[in-house]
Amino acid sequence: MPNYENLKLFRILADEIKQIDSNSKSQQNAYLVPFRMLSIAGFKYPFSNPVKIRDAIKLQTVTYSGGNPIQIFPIIVNKSSKDAAGFSFFLPDNELMEFEEITKDASSPILPAPLALASCVDGNGITVWIDDKNICSVVWRSGTPELYRWHANKESALASEIKWLKKYCESKEIEIDENNDVFLFDAENDMEKLLPIIKQSLASFPWLKEINLSRGAINSVMILERFVRVASKAAIWLTIFGSIFAAGAWMSYSTAYKALAETRSSSDKLYAEVFGEGIIRDAVSQARGKINELKGTEATAKSLSEVLSDIGVPLTTGSIKITIDSMSYSFDSVNLDGSAADMTVIQNFRSSLHEIGVPTHLAGAQAMPGGGFRFNIRINWTDDR
Repeated sequence: MPNYENLKLFRILADEIKQIDSNSKSQQNAYLVPFRMLSIAGFKYPFSNPVKIRDAIKLQTVTYSGGNPIQIFPIIVNKSSKDAAGFSFFLPDNELMEFEEITKDASSPILPAPLALASCVDGNGITVWIDDKNICSVVWRSGTPELYRWHANKESALASEIKWLKKYCESKEIEIDENNDVFLFDAENDMEKLLPIIKQSLASFPWLKEINLSRGAINSVMILERFVRVASKAAIWLTIFGSIFAAGAWMSYSTAYKALAETRSSSDKLYAEVFGEGIIRDAVSQARGKINELKGTEATAKSLSEVLSDIGVPLTTGSIKITIDSMSYSFDSVNLDGSAADMTVIQNFRSSLHEIGVPTHLAGAQAMPGGGFRFNIRINWTDDR
């Protein structure tokens, strides 16, 4: 997540790069860009998975993209376990390439220039960025952008643009006060005022920190999406192995070992498909490391084999008798569903895991008709709990 207020900020004017804050000591750059062909559209879906949201937006845009690559940047503003709402940026790939040629930088964060002015109208009204070449405007409604427009800065262009924007607001029933809800920013003469405005905007609208229209952000999202899609195909392997593990009381060691070998082989193939050929020692751990590199976070999760080894410690002693019906494994956690004769056995199982440094959380326990308890235990493998 870019933290624009702590970065070295630049603005783009034609083929020039101008620094906004000359006092910044940051080594990381960020750019305010007056995009010409950027567009915005809101969304609301009955699901909150970011990958599904991008898929839904792609289906809506593929029919009118004309075969020209369009980059999609969805921003979720409101989210629950069942639905999500927000807006998405649409940017032709050729315009993004133009700015990359100017900056020689495809990884630093990029923010559309007029969005930095959100706090000046308190999230409801019109913000306009004006420089020698561009007039970029955003119409805001209830704290989110509804419309983005660009116009070449020519004689009388600003007056006609403001007139058009006001008519748009009127047609969309967006009430504006000309004195408070229309903010014009002169990027040529008022640059010393910009940094405080940006800081206030970030404080008032935290989702602005999520916006990053750079090539690096695109690549990060695409590789994460691809990994999710490919890994979902392997989910059946983990489910099957969980069942095999749960039936360990009657299953021979050689059969279980063979299933583990097949799972590892499948993981290696998935890793190679997503990240390319190379030396694979532990596909899950290496994949997690690759993803965390993209996120800028430190890898702390355990591999599948390490997880199984840890869980097996209390079960192989013979003193704790529980049944694990299913196990789901992800990069940051494990969920165990099973049953035991009473709560004491469940607590002893958790205590045994804690003794070997495995943190657990009892997510649920329920008495069964006829005796015994069903349980759901969650194990977190990362520091982010």
